[in-house]
Amino acid sequence: MAWGKTEEQKQAERLQQEAAARDAAAQQKARDEAARQKAFLASPLGRAHTAFDRGDGFFQFQAVTSQLTGEPSGFGSSGNAVRSHDDHVQLLAQVEAVGWRLENVGYTFVPTGSTSTARMLSTGEGTVNEGYVSAVYLFRRAT
Repeated sequence: MAWGKTEEQKQAERLQQEAAARDAAAQQKARDEAARQKAFLASPLGRAHTAFDRGDGFFQFQAVTSQLTGEPSGFGSSGNAVRSHDDHVQLLAQVEAVGWRLENVGYTFVPTGSTSTARMLSTGEGTVNEGYVSAVYLFRRAT
């Protein structure tokens, strides 16, 4: 009796390992595609497609358009910084391409906190407000 595996056994084992690797890659690809599809359907554009396919007359979504942050100063002054999110224009165009027409937009400031500190060398206090501006986009079916 020979020691070890024959060439046929080695070849069969290699083919079996390659098939298992292909199956695992295909399963991972299917999981990745399902995750991408789920993320798309949860996005504003995916929800626009779903609402349009369902025959809804209106579609609405909210998005953060800017954020206000700041750091209090030991001297009682405040330094606020505004960061804008300018990526909504492209999204609005994509939603309209689905078959919606932008009907109305509303904006609201949502405060998330503020800090007040007394000024050291003068009277009064410095206040730092924090929060974000949320836009509510309302679309009407265009067709």
